[in-house]
Amino acid sequence: MRDRIGPFLTQDLALVYQPVVEARSHAVIGAEALLRLRGPGGILSGPAAVLDSLTTPQERAALDWWVLDKACREAQAWPHLRIGVNICAEHVTRSGFSIGTLEALTAAGLSPERLAIEVIETAIIDDFERARSNFNALREAGIRVAIDDFGTGYSSLSYLAKLPIDTIKIDKSFIEAIDEAPSVAIIQATTAMARALGIRVTAEGVETAEQAQTLRAFGCHFLQGYYFSRPVSVEAFTALLDRPPWQTGP
Repeated sequence: MRDRIGPFLTQDLALVYQPVVEARSHAVIGAEALLRLRGPGGILSGPAAVLDSLTTPQERAALDWWVLDKACREAQAWPHLRIGVNICAEHVTRSGFSIGTLEALTAAGLSPERLAIEVIETAIIDDFERARSNFNALREAGIRVAIDDFGTGYSSLSYLAKLPIDTIKIDKSFIEAIDEAPSVAIIQATTAMARALGIRVTAEGVETAEQAQTLRAFGCHFLQGYYFSRPVSVEAFTALLDRPPWQTGP
């Protein structure tokens, strides 16, 4: 019997990768692994159809483990890059999550320093004590913890106050409105607050050179978005590393 996660065969699931670059040099320092569903003709669609069809915590946890295992294995193609993997909020509050993550790394032969666990900020973490315990164990091993889509939920400050966090990723909705005063104020305030707390900042959704320059000036450490690359396959990501299309010259 073939592996199945909810109504989906794992052979119909795929991962694509979007680069994360250093704000000053635009050098690739990592990638975010993103889930896709392979449809007729090999066409890939976003994760909504998969995530919306998983009805139980067990199915969602199984998907998380599948993504983590596959990302860790595929990341072996890119030594020295860190791979960000999205994990659902309810999973990081489960006993044994940190142990299972370390076991996945060992099985893939990937060092802990090359993994970042990303939790979406809009998701609700209902057990901060358990999440803190898991995050502390991950960070002690060398794994980084990030909050994705930061600023779009109701718990932003609570997450920073209650959880050990290495990185926040400012949601792309603020970057899209970077010409508007409210978004500028939010990005600058968020970056200043994070820096004061010793937390690194990634700006998501960067689509132009002007945005990249402005976000660097605001103090963001890392950038991610279509200006650098859309999410691409393992093979395309490897080719991108050889000659980043946003960098000119020999």
